[in-house]
Amino acid sequence: MIGNWLGFYRYNNKHIQKIKGFDKTYFSLTINSFDGNNFKGTVTDDTSTGGMEGTGEVIGNIENEKIFFRKFMHKKTFIIDTKGTRKISDVPHPTLYYSGTFTPDKMEINGDWKFNYTIGFLFGFIPIPYRPAKGTWNIHLVKDK
Repeated sequence: MIGNWLGFYRYNNKHIQKIKGFDKTYFSLTINSFDGNNFKGTVTDDTSTGGMEGTGEVIGNIENEKIFFRKFMHKKTFIIDTKGTRKISDVPHPTLYYSGTFTPDKMEINGDWKFNYTIGFLFGFIPIPYRPAKGTWNIHLVKDK
């Protein structure tokens, strides 16, 4: 599990993916510590494919063939119009939740990602729970040469 992993994520909502301007957003994940079940590491999105700025942290665990982790980015990146204009703020990005399944050789993982539900307001005062976005992801272990 310890090592460098490369992969991509995409949105399930085709409209959001189109506004984002990229079919896939690539990222790299480095697992620094692993105790057999729990792991920690860092993650960096490729900004040239629509990724978030900066280096984030991941904390997760493995249960049999399944993996679960949370992605914490220190700067919030969001799209502010249908042209894909991005804005970056110094507040932390909402936590992203990843889950996936290893391939039999443990060299690749496929799965889903999501935000937790949040509260929005209809007409400025009616609270409505909604999930901002969700999607799929894939990652593979980079073999040392």
